[in-house]
Amino acid sequence: MLNALIFRLADISVQPDFNGLPPSLKEGLIHLTNNVAALLLLIAGLGIVSSLIGLVAGYAFHSPHISDRSRRGLMVSAASGALLYVAVAVANYGIGLFR
Repeated sequence: MLNALIFRLADISVQPDFNGLPPSLKEGLIHLTNNVAALLLLIAGLGIVSSLIGLVAGYAFHSPHISDRSRRGLMVSAASGALLYVAVAVANYGIGLFR
């Protein structure tokens, strides 16, 4: 019974139809999503760099508050960059499944 349910759920297929869209719109949407992903990755990278600068400054000025805040910012920036990378990888894998 359980195997039949799992087989039934795994047999889902989605077939998007882009035939009605103009080619320029499709290319524009792809270009837009690529630019948004690049911008978000750039922002995450700038967060990592600024957090590392704050971490070094906190150690240089013997300020545990700045160091702690920068360490947290570093974790958030690195996690957001990693999450974006994983999301793009999953999206690319998902698109590859439906081709």
